[in-house]
Amino acid sequence: MRFSTILKIVLFTIIDLFVFVFCGIYMMGYDDFYNESQGEYFSFSSMKTEYKIVWGFYNFWIVLNCLLLFYIIYRVYRKMTLR
Repeated sequence: MRFSTILKIVLFTIIDLFVFVFCGIYMMGYDDFYNESQGEYFSFSSMKTEYKIVWGFYNFWIVLNCLLLFYIIYRVYRKMTLR
């Protein structure tokens, strides 16, 4: 592998982890200000719009990571079978 490829992988991993950390820290605000009178814990009825958006983006990001993982596995499988 070339150095530029390794650098791209490392940068992508750092950015990916940064997105997860951002979503996690942002959702801590929901934990801090949760009120039982607004609904069950972690239900959409108890969340403000901003937390709904972050929660939706977090789940979307997980799906993108899964798709990327399947793509990488597929590429490795194709390389192994072509040899």
